[in-house]
Amino acid sequence: MKTRIHHITYHDKFRSLYVQFRDCNFKCKGCIRRNSLWDEHLPLEELERLKRLKIVETMSLDEFENLIKKLDVSYAVLGGGEPTVDPLLPMIVEILSKHGVNAILLTNAWLLHGEYLERLERAGLKEVCVSIKAVTPEIHAFYTGAEVDVVLRNFRELYERGFELRAESIYIPGLIEVEEIERIAQFIASVNSSIPYRIDAYCPVKGAPWRRPTVDEVLRAVEVAEKYLSDVSFLHPEVHKSHGVIRCV
Repeated sequence: MKTRIHHITYHDKFRSLYVQFRDCNFKCKGCIRRNSLWDEHLPLEELERLKRLKIVETMSLDEFENLIKKLDVSYAVLGGGEPTVDPLLPMIVEILSKHGVNAILLTNAWLLHGEYLERLERAGLKEVCVSIKAVTPEIHAFYTGAEVDVVLRNFRELYERGFELRAESIYIPGLIEVEEIERIAQFIASVNSSIPYRIDAYCPVKGAPWRRPTVDEVLRAVEVAEKYLSDVSFLHPEVHKSHGVIRCV
């Protein structure tokens, strides 16, 4: 059976995988996938080779499991596009669990409720990071094309079911700035003020009008979020240097 996995990178230092899925149920105007389908941490020559591919294949479940067997893996981040659009996601999580690999689901949380969430939990999923784009309905709808209420309701359900829960947002100058980050932090704190929260600096993408924020702008957002939350971190390319990765698929 074919999954929606099209690209996997392996970091030997941390024994970690980043598993990327095709497709998404959101239409985020600033999605980094508008720049490339591939992991931007790869060496430039490898990225250029991948970008020249005319056909991008996806993996079968058997191919995925065989890869897991070959590698020394501690944890796997299941990320963008959006993993939950893959009907085989519960089976992917089950394979990881069977081989002692901790699955961390990076998601917009749109589909994470009810029976589907129960299936993922039975498969062995314990840790979820929700990308909260915004909490103001108009901003969220403009940026993603989707209603925010579903995301916020499902975020609460994840916490109530006992998942190890984290959240992250992207600071986008001119759209998602300090005031919106503060609203997001207030929402998270209304669930539990100890939920870890990370603020990422926006990476400019093709066709979008926004610039990358400065370090000082992101730090100001962190300072404001810390009024409500006890564990706030951030990522900015001028401060956090990325480690290299090894391409697997």
